[in-house]
Amino acid sequence: MKKIRIALGSNDGENVWVGHMGMAKDFYVYDVSRDRNLSFVEKRKNTSPNEEGKHGVREKMKAVMDILKDADVIIGKTISPNFVRIAVNTKLQPVVIRIDKISEIMKAVVKCFSEICSVVEERQKGNRSKEIPELGKKDLEKID
Repeated sequence: MKKIRIALGSNDGENVWVGHMGMAKDFYVYDVSRDRNLSFVEKRKNTSPNEEGKHGVREKMKAVMDILKDADVIIGKTISPNFVRIAVNTKLQPVVIRIDKISEIMKAVVKCFSEICSVVEERQKGNRSKEIPELGKKDLEKID
């Protein structure tokens, strides 16, 4: 796999949304290549329906997946019921992040490209695990 497409939710473009990913105002999409090049693709408006205080609504999950249908990986701060459903049933690989700033998140993704890519490749072969990988500050300290 030469590149992976990453999507995450944010309301300000600088920090990842602190709640469930699907509740963010916008989605920010990036491509990360095997040679560690990172490129911003675009900002997409979150047009999925409002859950009105409920979490894990399947219609919301389907709408978000449609907005991010070309992504390989979705990143969020929390493991929601829909993140678990996505992990078990779809081609998208959810990743939970323990970092707030998008710039640092993307640095961690670049440093962990091989590991993330391996999980994505297994998923594309149909080997879908309900385990959801986590990235944190320790991943920023990895040696390039």
